Amino acid sequence: MKGTPLLRAVVLLATLLLLAWPLSRVTRPAPAQGEAGTEGQPAKAPDVTSQKLPLVLSFTRNATRIELRHLGAVVWAKDRPGLREALDLNIPFPQEGVELAVTVQWPGPELSALRLQLATPEGTELERSAWGTETMEAVISFP
Repeated sequence: MKGTPLLRAVVLLATLLLLAWPLSRVTRPAPAQGEAGTEGQPAKAPDVTSQKLPLVLSFTRNATRIELRHLGAVVWAKDRPGLREALDLNIPFPQEGVELAVTVQWPGPELSALRLQLATPEGTELERSAWGTETMEAVISFP
């Protein structure tokens, strides 16, 4: 038997210590995109300013009230809207898109629909619809 067990243990320990640092760097999870490079500092949110977004609302029958909310704040509301309403929303439109909470009240229990046509800042037309009776509440996403 060549060498002593104590010498072999010391060589093994030295080898493991030399490999510990590169292995910890390789196996550490990469920071998610958008996170700050240093720990303890929050990632900065991208600045998204409000933009003028044209929106056309079309109803299948006359509604008694409609309300549009963005991030919990009412951005547009109207009593007795017409069958077609064109308006401009002043809200931010980030790259991920936008969500609008819609509440529509129709008289009677008949099934009714609302079509929303939104033009993005790039000029793309997005169309969504929601159906309901009496009071309809929906969250409409425009990605």
